[in-house]
Amino acid sequence: MQKPEKHARPTLVSRVTRSTAFWMFLCLLALIVTFGLLSENMVFFNSSNFFTIALNASQLVLLAVGTSYLLGAGQLDLSIGSNLILASVLSGMTITGLAGTPAEIVAGEYPNLTFAVIAGVFVAIGSGSLFGLVNGLLVTKLRLNSFLVTIATTAIGLGLALVITHGANVPYIPRAMQTGFSIQKLFGVVPYPVVLAAIIVCIFWFILEKTRFGMRTLAIGSSVEAARRCGISTDRHTIILFVVMGALAGTSALLDISRFATTNISGHQTDALQAIAAAVIGGTSLFGGVASVIGAVVGTFIPAVLATGLVILRIDPFYQLIVIGLIIIAAVYIDQKNRDNR
Repeated sequence: MQKPEKHARPTLVSRVTRSTAFWMFLCLLALIVTFGLLSENMVFFNSSNFFTIALNASQLVLLAVGTSYLLGAGQLDLSIGSNLILASVLSGMTITGLAGTPAEIVAGEYPNLTFAVIAGVFVAIGSGSLFGLVNGLLVTKLRLNSFLVTIATTAIGLGLALVITHGANVPYIPRAMQTGFSIQKLFGVVPYPVVLAAIIVCIFWFILEKTRFGMRTLAIGSSVEAARRCGISTDRHTIILFVVMGALAGTSALLDISRFATTNISGHQTDALQAIAAAVIGGTSLFGGVASVIGAVVGTFIPAVLATGLVILRIDPFYQLIVIGLIIIAAVYIDQKNRDNR
């Protein structure tokens, strides 16, 4: 009688080399080395340049991490750009409305600044979460496809922002948010927005890799029916994921208005696509069941490094779009090959 064949467990090296995030990380390192060597006096290697890149990526990385969770669960949110715009508008209006009288605000005086900023933080995160809750309820209770639902809420969210503001950015947002937070550095080295983004990334990495919530997220993405049979409340979990995505969009809105001391209702139209691209580049599967927070960080930094490097080398930055497209194709190909080999 023949003994059953034993399947050897994959080694650490084989698991790493099969990871899309690993190859994209090598790609990121190659870009950094290339730009560093080609830049005049190797200015690209300047530490301040790296922190500038990190600051530029701090907003998108939050959206990419949330998108990784949703994709891992087999869902999608294309409305995060509109959510961010609406949250920034509501937060900006709250801050300017509570910081002082209209005459004081126009004069640049904010007697109630602390209270107004705290209220603005709650409004941004709260409105973003509520936006996500609506998406989650539409997807789970009405059994609608998340792709189609979030296309619709993209238009609704942007329309609400334009109606509220009459198509103009919110004026007179206190510059103290910029000088007191956005351009300040921890120990005089790391910008506060980068520190905040790093803390959030670490929390979400731990949840995905070490907790039941992360395991259930990927289980739903692998097979909703199997997850239900295992006792997972798939609808409730999916709603939570959309709410969390909305809260991250609200947090990103706070980083946006604190950095530029204004809203940007004409921007952020491509934030959802950029976040999806960053997640996919980092190894999160478009087919669900696989997600990588660290990979999402890598995927966020690749376009940020490209944009900065091309500017330093005085090369047309539009080439960045071509390179990112090629990298996404490569990432999807690696993901497909990994799925075929499982």
